[in-house]
Amino acid sequence: MTLSFIEHLEQQLRQSPPKQKGLRTRQRLKIATAKILARDGYHAMRVSDISARARLAEGSFYVYFKDKTDAALTVLSELLEEFLDLEVRTRSGERTPFDAIRVSNRRWIAVCRANAGLMRCILQLGDEDPRLAELAQKGNRAWYERVAHSSARRRQSSETGGTSLFAAYMVGGMMDELVRKLIIYPDPGFQALLAELDADDDAVADAASIMCLHILHPGARVPNDLPRAAKELANWMVVKRR
Repeated sequence: MTLSFIEHLEQQLRQSPPKQKGLRTRQRLKIATAKILARDGYHAMRVSDISARARLAEGSFYVYFKDKTDAALTVLSELLEEFLDLEVRTRSGERTPFDAIRVSNRRWIAVCRANAGLMRCILQLGDEDPRLAELAQKGNRAWYERVAHSSARRRQSSETGGTSLFAAYMVGGMMDELVRKLIIYPDPGFQALLAELDADDDAVADAASIMCLHILHPGARVPNDLPRAAKELANWMVVKRR
């Protein structure tokens, strides 16, 4: 499955095109909206840009959407409700606690990397429209609850709220802020540090996974096959815990 939401939309249109011409046109406008959002951001996007990218007359746009906000909300809501949820549901298989966390974190960083412009627009428009902010919070809450249930299952505990859910919020907030500094709004100081450590996206994900593991599964084993930056963090945390 593609990591890019834009490629996902294009595959839908190419492989399973709607029978009705109007629905195919609407899909073309959604793809064009996603591309303009990713390239220019929400505030700079214009209806004329969307129409030109879709190779349609500007009047055709208003047959399907009220304005650029309506189009942007449609695209970004589908990204949050369908695409990101599908990303989560495609993961399967029993793993060690660390492997499960690492797969999730690596995939999340890769998805954000492939959709950096659109993820930035979610933050931009979410500040202005409560509907999108609520969708983002709803998606985050569902992720936190899955993490809490997974942690409780591996601990053989029935407690999935309270402290377990609080811990899930903590690690989720860490990953959100990490992705912002790494991809969405790159932090020059952080980028320089990663270059110094020779740490790529997978190394960052693995280092974050070590911290998540110690919060969610205290005492669980960390494997040896880690990138240097992640391994150094693991060794540092062992020393600190002693």
